[in-house]
Amino acid sequence: MNYTEAIIMGILQGFTEWLPISSSGQVMLALINFFGISPEKAHSYALLLHFGTLFAVLFKFRYELGKILMNLITLRWGEEETFLFYSTLFTAVVGFPLYKAFKTAVASLNVESVNGIVGFALILTGIVLARSRENPKDEFEQIVTKKRKGEVTIVEAIIAGIAQGVAILPGISRSGMTIGALLLLGVEQKKAVKLSFLMAVPAIFGALFLELRAVNEPITVSLAAVLSAFIVSLLTLEGMLKLAEKLNFSKFCILFGSIAVIASLMGVLI
Repeated sequence: MNYTEAIIMGILQGFTEWLPISSSGQVMLALINFFGISPEKAHSYALLLHFGTLFAVLFKFRYELGKILMNLITLRWGEEETFLFYSTLFTAVVGFPLYKAFKTAVASLNVESVNGIVGFALILTGIVLARSRENPKDEFEQIVTKKRKGEVTIVEAIIAGIAQGVAILPGISRSGMTIGALLLLGVEQKKAVKLSFLMAVPAIFGALFLELRAVNEPITVSLAAVLSAFIVSLLTLEGMLKLAEKLNFSKFCILFGSIAVIASLMGVLI
């Protein structure tokens, strides 16, 4: 990749990270179909770009994260500390095997196959988003009994962690799955959005630790991509979050997922 392509991908990552449309899926599709990057390298680069949006999250929630870190160190665990512990634990339990399986599979897949996988994952994301806009199911409300009004429970943290673990697969939106899961469980929307972004921090750190060595682009090109992702993320964070709350992105995911699946089938048949 050259500097122009790196900056374009950083801008794409910066915009799409805050929307429930799978930033990694969108970046992978762009890298594969427009810039001719192999699926394996595209997957590594898509994860690398999360470095930029990670620093944007760290800056945005610096006071909350600093307080949570101190509470974790001093073992003064409250609601958020307990939620982050269990959600991160189950993200690792679910996400790591999926990451290893996809990493192994993507090395032997062609462009058409990856387009199809990401397309189906986007459609799944769209279905989850559409479902989460409805009222929580009665059975969820029976499973999760809150100790105090509005407090998230360990069960909710585990379910959110599982949802985030599944979202290691490109095309499945991390924010869409985690926020959608929490909304289905009856968590208030503002709290669900905040918890989703807080739980992203350890998850992204973990993914970057696993993937950083696989990126073999020149360091200056990678820095250009990460820096552009950080700047765009920071500038658009508030606006994109408000947009995500107002608009229904389920149709967007299903539409783009269908296009990717159709393109995959055409590539196989032609």
